[in-house]
Amino acid sequence: MSKNKLLEFMEKEIPSKKSKIEILQNKKEEIFELHNSGYAIQQIVEYLKVSYQLITSRQTLSNFIKKELEK
Repeated sequence: MSKNKLLEFMEKEIPSKKSKIEILQNKKEEIFELHNSGYAIQQIVEYLKVSYQLITSRQTLSNFIKKELEK
C-alpha cells in the first residue's frame, strides 16, 4: 500500500479500538465549525456518518459538545 493510500485510508477509517469520545475529540474542530455555523446536532451526526463512517447518537454528540463548552 502506498503512503498516500495509507494516509487516505487512515483519514476515512476510524480505528475500532478507539472510544467514541476519543474519536469525537479528533473531529472536534470540524464538529465545532459546523455547530458554530448553526448546524443542528442531527446534521452534524449525519456529516460524521457520511464523511467518516462514524455512527454516533445525537445524544452522545450533544453531551460531547456540552462538556467541551464547559471547559
